[in-house]
Amino acid sequence: MGRIAEALRSNLRELAQADARLLRELDGALPTDGLEELTIKQLKERCRQRGLKGISSLRKAELILRLRDGPSAPASLPESKPTGLEARLDRMEALLLRIAAHLGVE
Repeated sequence: MGRIAEALRSNLRELAQADARLLRELDGALPTDGLEELTIKQLKERCRQRGLKGISSLRKAELILRLRDGPSAPASLPESKPTGLEARLDRMEALLLRIAAHLGVE
């Protein structure tokens, strides 16, 4: 039983490392939103367009956080389907969760 548990832990560790590599690749491939380059006036205008309230006294960094964390842009934008890499990551995550649950790891 000890060898099986150790083999599962080893496989889980390898999967986690592979997952981390894929996430780094995905993160590098994602375009930036360019909010840091905007002026405070432009950021406040974007906040107003999204219907965010209580923005008049916020600093630039706080406005950027509100834009990133707040309600998304207009609901008329179509939802994008996950890419092949995103689908693979979703499947890997589900597998890791199942293995962790089987091993009793939370």
